[in-house]
Amino acid sequence: MAPQIILGCVISYLLGSIPFSYIVAKKVKGVDIRVVGEGNVGGRNVWHVVGKKYGALAGGLDFTKGLLAYLVGFLLGLSPWWIWLCGVGVVAGHCYPVFLKGRGGKGLGAALGFLTGMELLIVIIIAAIYGFSYLAFRRFHLSASLAMGSVPILWLVLFKKSWTEFFIITGFLLLLGLKRLIDEPYMRKIKEASGGW
Repeated sequence: MAPQIILGCVISYLLGSIPFSYIVAKKVKGVDIRVVGEGNVGGRNVWHVVGKKYGALAGGLDFTKGLLAYLVGFLLGLSPWWIWLCGVGVVAGHCYPVFLKGRGGKGLGAALGFLTGMELLIVIIIAAIYGFSYLAFRRFHLSASLAMGSVPILWLVLFKKSWTEFFIITGFLLLLGLKRLIDEPYMRKIKEASGGW
């Protein structure tokens, strides 16, 4: 089983490392998405800097690589616990891509794609939580944090999963939060320097 686990993690990391937002922004507008807008290599930044349809395209591609990471683990015959490592791999790849020397995005799209593979219903629920939160607060990051933060509780209570999986999911989501905390000062400077949005 160990070779399959390692292979799944490596493939997932390389999938996550494909910088779709960078590629789309470069091809369409000739800009380096890392130094414009909010400085994030993600679909939301492409949406604001390049255009809505291109942002949706980049976000959709990030989502797809997360879903593919789940399929990699599934096709390798890994148990659910080990498949989570593929999720960690794809998010780590998106956040710290080898192809951009570690300068990636926040990993939200890839994480949602992976979660869709693990449990579609939970993604539908957190989408609703995000929607209601955004209507109430009009703040993307707060709404996304509330939605994603609810995942471990929903996993435990609604889907009757084990405490082990609860802690695995919590660690998976902490990777997203840690990335945002690390990037925040840098992104603030980029946003101010480029005029932001």
